[in-house]
Amino acid sequence: MTEIKRATRIDLDALLPLMGAYRTFYDQAPDLRREREFLRRQLEDGTSAIYLARDEREEAVGFVQIFQVHSTVRLGLSLILEDLFVVPSARRMGVATRLLQRALEFARDVGAMEMFLETAKDNIAARGAYERAGWTREGRFLKYNAPPLDEDIDKC
Repeated sequence: MTEIKRATRIDLDALLPLMGAYRTFYDQAPDLRREREFLRRQLEDGTSAIYLARDEREEAVGFVQIFQVHSTVRLGLSLILEDLFVVPSARRMGVATRLLQRALEFARDVGAMEMFLETAKDNIAARGAYERAGWTREGRFLKYNAPPLDEDIDKC
């Protein structure tokens, strides 16, 4: 049975390979130093809530990371489910579903008004998992990305 627990600093080394695999999935170059620093900060300052899934052998098999934002429209707390990843060997075994359930429990616990996520259009497996868990596609808003922030700002 998969166990889902809120990650702490003690879980940093277990989370690192999952974070690396997640970033690789999204075509990001591995950067162990920056990944470690990023996760360390999240775990220490509480910027996000990270839940870690471990299998019966206590191996880390997945994680979900949730960030808090505030909605002027809803006049309350909104959550962004920023990351969800399950190792290939543990997929189609209910791990993603359990992580999504835990994310919803967290949202209720903190009194959030809403929670949302985004995923790649071609990530069919993830889209299926979200839809099976009752998530619905956004139909009212369009997402826009800012120009690259590491380039000359005068080009805008």
